[in-house]
Amino acid sequence: MVLPAIVLVLGVCLQAVGALGIQLTNAALARQAARELSRGVDISVVSASMAHANPQATLSESAEGELVCVSLTQSTGSGPLSWILSEVSVRECVINAQ
Repeated sequence: MVLPAIVLVLGVCLQAVGALGIQLTNAALARQAARELSRGVDISVVSASMAHANPQATLSESAEGELVCVSLTQSTGSGPLSWILSEVSVRECVINAQ
């Protein structure tokens, strides 16, 4: 009776570590994409490089005053944590260099 509970807790912990890895990776990618967009690189080039770096993430960009912001959203996958945390979203902004 204890074994299923242990397996469930272990599954949640492993998926939480995976979600943290997704968040850290996507934060770095979003920061890089925002810097490139602030320098004037075309959005199609940035989208292509982000799709190559992480094909599971969805990129969206916005300009807010002097800031260029990039958001990356990615599913955490299936598993015991998916009913609590189904996706990870990261948003990074930098000052427009143009």
